[in-house]
Amino acid sequence: MKREWIELMKKSGKLKLTFWENTSHYLIVVFLFIPLILSIYGFFEYYITKTYTGVRTPFEMFNVSYPFAFLGLLFYFIQNNRLKFKVIQTNLSKEKLLEIIKETGNELEWRTEKKTNDYFINVTNPKWCSGSWGERITIIIDNNRILINSICDPDKKSSVISAGRNKKNVNTLIQNIKKASC
Repeated sequence: MKREWIELMKKSGKLKLTFWENTSHYLIVVFLFIPLILSIYGFFEYYITKTYTGVRTPFEMFNVSYPFAFLGLLFYFIQNNRLKFKVIQTNLSKEKLLEIIKETGNELEWRTEKKTNDYFINVTNPKWCSGSWGERITIIIDNNRILINSICDPDKKSSVISAGRNKKNVNTLIQNIKKASC
């Protein structure tokens, strides 16, 4: 991860992904827009080039495609929202935070992929029957606040569900930080 991305994520409160990671993350959206794209192409052939030879009229094709487009739009907002960090304020020392992150990682079987003094990227490699291909947990320490995000790992098979594992990753770390703060 590029150093300037960390600063950008701190300011925006949103996880930054590479082009291919974004492609994987939003693949469901692209897939759901395919019927609409084909329907628009049908309109183009029917009205512009006059070469349309399909069985159904472009209007019939559109009537079938717009529910998929609606779902695609809905999934766009869902996937976009999943990139937002959960932010927790804390007065714990950096050493204590590092210890909590390590303990939580051991508890939830995270494997550290990248680690610096102020950010961590952890991944999971769950068993086949877990309901998930794996998650990527990003943790950024920014003075007295912690930014936490867990999404379906964009480096693995495209997935839009994690069977509750993303929420568990974030909530467990937040609970462990709150417990230590008391």
